[in-house]
Amino acid sequence: MLIINCKLNKLKAFIKPIAGVLVVGLLIFFFPDIFVYFAIAIILSMLGRPLCELLKKVHIKKFRLGDAVSSVITMLAIFLVFSLIFLIIIPLVNKEISILSQIDTDAIVEYFEKPLENIYNFLIQYNIIRPEEDILNIVESQLYNIVNWDNFSSIVANVISKTSSFVIGAFSIVFLTFFLLRDPDIIHNIFMAITPDNQTIHMKNILHDSRVMLTRYIFGLISEVLCMMILIFIGLTIFGVKNALIIAVIGGLMNIIPYLGPLMGCAVGVVIGIISNLGIGSYDLILPNTLEIIGVFLGANLIDNFVLQPTIYSKSVFAHPIEIFLVILMAGNIGGVVGMIIAIPSYTLIRIIAKQLLSEFKFIELLTKKLEVKEKENK
Repeated sequence: MLIINCKLNKLKAFIKPIAGVLVVGLLIFFFPDIFVYFAIAIILSMLGRPLCELLKKVHIKKFRLGDAVSSVITMLAIFLVFSLIFLIIIPLVNKEISILSQIDTDAIVEYFEKPLENIYNFLIQYNIIRPEEDILNIVESQLYNIVNWDNFSSIVANVISKTSSFVIGAFSIVFLTFFLLRDPDIIHNIFMAITPDNQTIHMKNILHDSRVMLTRYIFGLISEVLCMMILIFIGLTIFGVKNALIIAVIGGLMNIIPYLGPLMGCAVGVVIGIISNLGIGSYDLILPNTLEIIGVFLGANLIDNFVLQPTIYSKSVFAHPIEIFLVILMAGNIGGVVGMIIAIPSYTLIRIIAKQLLSEFKFIELLTKKLEVKEKENK
């Protein structure tokens, strides 16, 4: 009987984590939207955790802020920050759209007609294109398509149609964030419930290290984005580029996407710069402004690569740049842009789990060595 009980306990210990992983995997597969809401709520709760914990310690005579009140105040603070960001960005975006709708396409075509004819003749002269290919009409039609207000109207209509989904998502995120702030042990308790008894210490270490490392990474990423926004804004302002603020905001936010993000941010910045000059008829400024925007982004990203990233990420994920680069490439192949965004935090979690459960392997020991060194230094 004793032998049977031992075998049953071992079987339970084996099945329990597998069943838990399968359940979580099935939930993510069948309800991906809920998973996204939950992931965003976890990030917001991590951002608000320091303030929430501070508010819970506040005492005014005999009055003490409870968990619920502290959580509500924290959420209001997060909402206020995001509201201020949107209050800055939305008017700037509306301004760009209004400029785009007022662009005189006929004047643009007339202005660039002569240079395009010279390019066309050059291409024909050196047999790069055939004479029957009317490049002027092609460029003109594409230009009309780019600055056609009807295209943007369809985009706006599509956005409006998604409003109901947005409202549901926003409510879900707020609801989940509140309870994650009020009861920070919810996730801990869920994972401990599916963990075998002989692995509880490892699981506690995994959850603790994951929370610390991911919090550091998120705050590090926010710091990097803000620094990039400031650097780009200062650079563009020095050169007198119009709409420097919106270009800087977009450039900073795009930096969330590793490696590819700065290129995308620069491309968007160039487009905004061109649109701004087209809107006021300053065609001669298009090329100088484009070069200035590219130069500012290049300078800002050099500072980011050689100063900001080594300083921020060396203290958050403790991984070699080659590791991070390879992980981002693989994640990009698997999940595209989304995969690249979540690559670093996901890799950090994998290393933490491997350190606790597979440390007897030399490769894992080498891969997680920096984590152990930093832990000893912190202690």
